[in-house]
Amino acid sequence: MKNELDMTLSSRRSLTESVAREQITALCDFGDGMMCPDKASKYEPIREPFDYTDISIPIRWLASGKDFLYRKGKPVYVEGAMWNRTHPPGSRFPSPPFSNYWTGQFDGKWAARIGMEKVEAFVSEMFRVTGSDFGLLTTAIDRKAKNQGPMSYSYHGSDPESGIPGLYWVNFFSDYLAEWIGLATVPKEIATLKRLASGGWLLKFCESPDNCRDIDVLQKQRSAIEWLGSDKFFDIRFPDRKLSTPDWNSMPSRGVQPAGGRPTI
Repeated sequence: MKNELDMTLSSRRSLTESVAREQITALCDFGDGMMCPDKASKYEPIREPFDYTDISIPIRWLASGKDFLYRKGKPVYVEGAMWNRTHPPGSRFPSPPFSNYWTGQFDGKWAARIGMEKVEAFVSEMFRVTGSDFGLLTTAIDRKAKNQGPMSYSYHGSDPESGIPGLYWVNFFSDYLAEWIGLATVPKEIATLKRLASGGWLLKFCESPDNCRDIDVLQKQRSAIEWLGSDKFFDIRFPDRKLSTPDWNSMPSRGVQPAGGRPTI
């Protein structure tokens, strides 16, 4: 893919069979199947044909502690992975709060053709379905600049348990996280803040992802971080800095309501 967009969703909902079914079904059904995979696997490489009429096998992958990797198109224009970070029974360490982690990529040219609003709507809907506390949608270039060190191929600071990963083109916050950082106080001239009908908030810094690396956009994001508390946000310049975080373990994971329903935490 070229000029791709990156999606990340971080949820504390355990990937039981019922939750796995909800997430995979939502992926397949969105937009009359525009994101529905044609290939899937629990490991790389992704080669196995995906049958949307029988998703029992990928459900078992996720519920048993494995992952669900998928892709669509030839050449590929949608790909992603649902990661189950739950530790196996008998592990010496407890499972992390954010054990349900979903990443995705969208080809930039394809996204522009179908309309960026549809990609944004997809991420918003999957934010609801997963019951995530934090989500993001931005360009791969923006994500790498904010979460990838010069000598690394992996992202740093991506787990909300250790701090909010950053601010990007489009950001999604649960009610609990939004209240904890005081999101409603962000000045209107810095970013667009929108209440989601099914619960949570969307914070957006520019209309097009093409502008998300513009100096004025980056300055607005920095201003928002300073306003909300820089000690709560990951900064790639200081990757080992300890951040302030909510007490995630004391909070139940977000309940999932039908679109337009009353949100719960």
